[in-house]
Amino acid sequence: MSTKNLSRWSGIACILAGLLIVLATLVHPSRETPEIILEQELRLVAAHWLYTFFFGFLLLGLPGLYAAQSERAGRLGLVSFLMVFFGTLFFAVSNDFGFIAPVLAAQAPAMLVAINTYPPSATLSGLLLVCFFPGFILFGIATLRARVLPRQTGILMAIGAPLYLVGAVLGLIVFEALWTVAILGALALGLGLAWAGYWLWSSKETSVLQPTG
Repeated sequence: MSTKNLSRWSGIACILAGLLIVLATLVHPSRETPEIILEQELRLVAAHWLYTFFFGFLLLGLPGLYAAQSERAGRLGLVSFLMVFFGTLFFAVSNDFGFIAPVLAAQAPAMLVAINTYPPSATLSGLLLVCFFPGFILFGIATLRARVLPRQTGILMAIGAPLYLVGAVLGLIVFEALWTVAILGALALGLGLAWAGYWLWSSKETSVLQPTG
């Protein structure tokens, strides 16, 4: 496969990833209590399927995003790429909670808390928190510094990731209405990914490493 075709396919994967994270966050219930899990089981399962495909397309598209600016992104670009890559992997593994939660909520509600506090599971959650979200912040900053992709894509990724994290954590645990912040974060992050993906898809092979204005 030529470099041009690889870049275009990576771009398509990023566009799909951007769309999927927005759809998944819109569909996902704003709370995950046993009662809501049972009442909104279809939404929960559908959202986690959408997240599953989001993770897959992101892992396919992310190397293309990094390769397009690797020479200019420097060490920060490499470190942030690895953080997002492994953060996505950890996130994908933990995503199966959405598929088993309805069964646990119906037959053993206490197990929902027990699983989340089980040390290996808690460690996995901690790893995804310190890799995925900070990784996207740093990747957005590296994108801004590299000046290869449109600078707005870096800004959107850098602000979308923390908004999503804050909204998701506070919305699911503290106050349901704050889930709106997670949706706004997903919109920003998704738009950043889709915009960057479109740039990859539409750019000529010879222009990949040329800085944008």
